[in-house]
Amino acid sequence: MWNEFVENIRCIITGNYIEGRTDLNTLCNLALIRIDRKTVTPSIKGLPKLSGAQKKQIKRLYGPYVRHMTDRYHRYYTHASGIFRPDYLPEELYVTRVDRYFSDRQEARFLDNKCYYYRLFSNVKQPEAVGMRIGKSWLDAGLQAVTWETLRERLAKEPELVVKRAVNSQGGSGVSFLDEKDSAERLRRLDSLVGQIPCDLVIQRPVRQHPGLMRLHPESVNTLRIVSLLTQDKVKICAVCLKIGVGKERVDNGCHGGIYCGVRPDGSLRARGVLDNGQTVERHPQLGYRLAEQKVPCLKQALALVRRAHPFLGHFRLISWDVAIDEKGEAVLIEANLSLGGINDVQITTGPLFGRDTKRVLNEVFGGKRRRWSTWF
Repeated sequence: MWNEFVENIRCIITGNYIEGRTDLNTLCNLALIRIDRKTVTPSIKGLPKLSGAQKKQIKRLYGPYVRHMTDRYHRYYTHASGIFRPDYLPEELYVTRVDRYFSDRQEARFLDNKCYYYRLFSNVKQPEAVGMRIGKSWLDAGLQAVTWETLRERLAKEPELVVKRAVNSQGGSGVSFLDEKDSAERLRRLDSLVGQIPCDLVIQRPVRQHPGLMRLHPESVNTLRIVSLLTQDKVKICAVCLKIGVGKERVDNGCHGGIYCGVRPDGSLRARGVLDNGQTVERHPQLGYRLAEQKVPCLKQALALVRRAHPFLGHFRLISWDVAIDEKGEAVLIEANLSLGGINDVQITTGPLFGRDTKRVLNEVFGGKRRRWSTWF
């Protein structure tokens, strides 16, 4: 408890978190807002202000729930997307109230572990596991106990490996690719990675993505970010984006330069994508193709995976999923963000997270208690 208290104070003062150490699920609202303002949402300095009429529309929608609320997020989303919508969900409200309501963050501290995915999501396809470490125990692909020496011998026969931190990884960090042609060099690097990762880890074979996605950026596995909300009787798809890699990066995350682009119901990409710094693009920075002329293959399979996997996780009603499409056209679960999935890029590229359901969602989240929430800074 003392360490969590100290970490909260440090994050409130600095606005920064330490990758791999700070557990975002345990931070207080003030710390989360400070982190979001400083490290997640680009500055709004110099952005056009909202008109009086636009501010009135926001107040009409959010006034019953929010005593004081900054308009910085509406300004940012409007400028980046080119479209004003009063029902944009401010990320501060998302991280401090909406996400906390729909997701049990204390439960997430224990379940949000990629090693456990092979039991939690046994009904959907995942990257092939070669081995994993849980605590101080090593397990093989069949989830049976094995010595590190035995597992290491098996790993030496694999031409390529992906090593992932199983917990406390954000934005694609904590993912390493081992594809050295020299098997001895690959094993030396593997030993180094295993020694450096202080927590649970999983070792997988790489996913071979669909040719239709590979041509968008062949160096990275370009994944779909799908946000779903579990209601009483169904899984509602709130937003679908495609994350596309840039340059020589092996991961597609925005913090590594990747592009977020909205996906229409028919699989076609929207005209405008967004980079992590808030800059919008209509073409891929290196490959030059127009985003609006591209289409995601096998979208229905990806949505079906989410609808199949989500009902089992009743403690996490709002989840951000990362799903790949493999070379056979099958959907593959890469990651399930059980809390704090982030909504800035999603809303810029697809529109308000809950759209027409925003008022209904706010009514549920606030439970009839009006004007209780305020922006702190």
